[in-house]
Amino acid sequence: MSLEGVQFSVTAILGLLLILVPLVLLHEFGHFITARLVGIRVLEFGLGFPPRAKVLGHDHETEYTLNYLPIGGFVRLEGEEADSDDPRAFGNAPLYKQVIVLVAGVTMNLITAVVLLFIVAWAFNPITAPTITLSNDPNDLNTPARVAGLQDGETLISIDGQPFNTESVLAFSSADPSSPWRQELLSHQGQKVELVVADTSGKQRTVAVQLRVPDKTHLGALGVALGAVVNSPGNPAQAAGLAITGTGRAMSLIAETLGNIVTGFASNPTTAPAGVQGPLGIASDVGHVATQPNALMLLLLFMAVISANLALVNVLPLPALDGGKVLIMVLKRIFGVHGVGAVEQWAYVAGFAFLLAFIGWITYFDIVRGGAP
Repeated sequence: MSLEGVQFSVTAILGLLLILVPLVLLHEFGHFITARLVGIRVLEFGLGFPPRAKVLGHDHETEYTLNYLPIGGFVRLEGEEADSDDPRAFGNAPLYKQVIVLVAGVTMNLITAVVLLFIVAWAFNPITAPTITLSNDPNDLNTPARVAGLQDGETLISIDGQPFNTESVLAFSSADPSSPWRQELLSHQGQKVELVVADTSGKQRTVAVQLRVPDKTHLGALGVALGAVVNSPGNPAQAAGLAITGTGRAMSLIAETLGNIVTGFASNPTTAPAGVQGPLGIASDVGHVATQPNALMLLLLFMAVISANLALVNVLPLPALDGGKVLIMVLKRIFGVHGVGAVEQWAYVAGFAFLLAFIGWITYFDIVRGGAP
């Protein structure tokens, strides 16, 4: 691997940790603070995963530790993993208190996603605008756009007086945002049209352009690539609405993806699931995002989507996840089971093993696709 490759790998891995670790710690803080509020004893709040490096401090009941594996954190509750006679043990708490503590992590990740999208929508308000990129194909340099004097970075405002609405990136739309513009241009192929364009400062001008009829050599009626993410003025009220709807849209897409994973695995487990990446693929994406001019905005957006992902995944009814733990607590109350039995312990082990196997399965396809940083 070259020096540049090593530098990229280090940047990608550190970037992923800087995104993932705070999100996991916020998730665990949700468990911690609600446990303290409802009177369940918290034995330990750990930064990272064991083995333990040192004790950072302690209060009247909780020990705060630093651990060697810097991939998140954990909260250890009295009576969560073993029977306890402590009246403040998790296993001895009323069901509603147990549920509150278990869903608090998911709630914290949802709140984090909304807050991050609010910051993105207010501070940057990214939209998908029809920004012009001139063709650099040596066989196609005499394009209508170049003849008319259009410039790289200018944005289309209207075609023969027909404007088009831009769409917020926070809509998380799967549709091509530049498609309406291309279709409108193609509907005028071979004709002379008036384009209103704006430069990067927002100053508009009108340009007359003789569109061509595209063929296999000369693609597109205008001869440009259209589409880019640009920042626009935002306001708090608009940002709040975009943050809430954007989080909902992201959760919907994640749920759809999870469904596709299940059906894809059932039909052909040797085929990579479409649109899904493991830790290596995500780290690679983070490394590429970090080199972009609008890296801060993209990283915040990336962090919000991962936070929404953590929230949705954690409500799945797998024993190792919060949703599975809630299910076990409910079933124990229904069937009158007390204490932490062997079946429950094995269920947690099996659930954790399943998650590790799933991550390994996804990571294999990361490597095959060359997604490793």
